Amino acid sequence: MKMPPVRRRHAMFPVLRLSLLFVLLPASATIRIGLCECDSPPLLEFAPQSTEPVGGLIKDIGDLIAGQMNEEKAYVVLSRKRIDPALQKGEVDLVCYLNPAWTSVAPQLHWTDDVVPQTEVVVVDRNRAEKVRNMEDLKGMRLGLIHGFHYPQLVPLIVVGKIKPVYENDHLSNYKLLEQKLVDGVVSSDLQVAYHQRNTAPGTQAQGVSALVLSAMPTFCAVPKASPIKVERVMQAVQQLKAQGAFDKLINRYRQNEHTPSKTERP
Repeated sequence: MKMPPVRRRHAMFPVLRLSLLFVLLPASATIRIGLCECDSPPLLEFAPQSTEPVGGLIKDIGDLIAGQMNEEKAYVVLSRKRIDPALQKGEVDLVCYLNPAWTSVAPQLHWTDDVVPQTEVVVVDRNRAEKVRNMEDLKGMRLGLIHGFHYPQLVPLIVVGKIKPVYENDHLSNYKLLEQKLVDGVVSSDLQVAYHQRNTAPGTQAQGVSALVLSAMPTFCAVPKASPIKVERVMQAVQQLKAQGAFDKLINRYRQNEHTPSKTERP
């Protein structure tokens, strides 16, 4: 069967689809960094009409680690439902911005020290924002969520029908639903909310962040036990970067909207 052509806009930072991974790249030649196509700016940025990662916090974390290890890297872009199987089988070597509670294969992974925190908030209509302060205030709402994501705080209310989940593949789609009043709220990370608000035209912003913090958790990088890379080197690189304050500087730059894509790339 004839294989379809693989597009590479930047040869030094190849984007590999999983089906071609082992044909194109020996496992020992590079660190295969798993990225989820479900993530949106500023966590992950793709080239227009493409799955080529060009920036974002998650990409930058992987780039920093590969650079500290003095290793080449390749990006493996996956759907959310393919992340766990890829980790389980060792089809990727590194996935960052992950938490053991968010994956079904946590015991099959090596976990680094915590890297950066994630805070989930609820975005609603601006006029409703001050009224949403606790979980009880979410009752009766249609909430925009992401397929495959874990929302343990919401499950009890979803199970009894007090919250109606509306699932999309990415956060940008959920924001569009909120703008069209097809959902009453959206659950998103604080970084994504800030990015969305900064990039909404002045005078058209009709959304507000409620006082309810749905979750605040550390995130880590995971290395599959099935991966051929030496996990000790990854652990050491993360510890060195933390000691240098590299991760703190990185996330602060995103919070201050000072990020320029590819700043962490090696020449």
